[in-house]
Amino acid sequence: MIPRSRSEESILTLFSATTPAELDNASIFSDETVSASLVPVFGVKLLSYTRIREMPLVVGHIKLDLQLYSSLRSLKDDEPPMFTIQLNKFHFLKKNAPLLTTYFHDGSLKLEFCKVYFKILLNNLTCYVLMFHNGENIVLFNDALKPHADAIYKGTKLRVFGASGASSTFGNGLIKLFLLHDLTPTLADGVDCDNIDTAASIKDVDLTGINDNPLYLAVTKQDRSGVLKLLSQASPLVNIPYASYVDNGDERLEGVRVTGTVRLFESVAEGVADDGEAEITRTSLIMASMMMVLIEQELRKMRGTNKPLIVGGT
Repeated sequence: MIPRSRSEESILTLFSATTPAELDNASIFSDETVSASLVPVFGVKLLSYTRIREMPLVVGHIKLDLQLYSSLRSLKDDEPPMFTIQLNKFHFLKKNAPLLTTYFHDGSLKLEFCKVYFKILLNNLTCYVLMFHNGENIVLFNDALKPHADAIYKGTKLRVFGASGASSTFGNGLIKLFLLHDLTPTLADGVDCDNIDTAASIKDVDLTGINDNPLYLAVTKQDRSGVLKLLSQASPLVNIPYASYVDNGDERLEGVRVTGTVRLFESVAEGVADDGEAEITRTSLIMASMMMVLIEQELRKMRGTNKPLIVGGT
């Protein structure tokens, strides 16, 4: 008979295990997972982004009037939307005029939140310049060769898939925003973020820093294999989107018509009111505003067959 030996998987191992204690978590957390969880995202540890916020989007039937609500409850209670968009249809007639403006609604107040400018840089490369009312600005670069968009906000690199820009006449029903490691090559590399943040107007925005950017050069030279090679070097902090938009096709949710839903993660270290309720954070407002710009771009196109299947990895 084989002699029976005692297993270490007992309460005694809490006090007298023969295996080194430092190996206890080896199967739970790898060095890569632990280090990624400690990476700052918009100045806050990634590990703290555990709160999920879902915001319904409603589009008017007669005109493209986008309204983003802070929650489904606020929509059901007929409260004012959190964000609305006003499109400047004649922006091309006036130099340096904004393409659109997003407004934040605080009760009966309608406050200008962000002016969005559109620039054609070179072949296959355009950008949106988002200028927020308090000086925080973002440049969102759009690649039409292999459709994606890149930006940097508060030192964190962002990449968006699903916003097809001028590369398709059909709108996409699924947009995903990922957080990237610092070493990932992006179209935003080389941008002087201090200059962007302190720019008082669109005339002050300097984008010359991206001229030596490898991905920028590959896109502008229409080097598809070079673009694909650089995109394959992308390293997301996590394999799920930080933010996403799913088109619901104007279905009714809990009795109200909803065009789509914006979903994003929030840090539990921010946005807690005195009553303990989770207030929407400043970062969430900025990211939601950026998502609305891309959603508006897709909704202005004909709705095609690019219906969402799953909100998952790249």
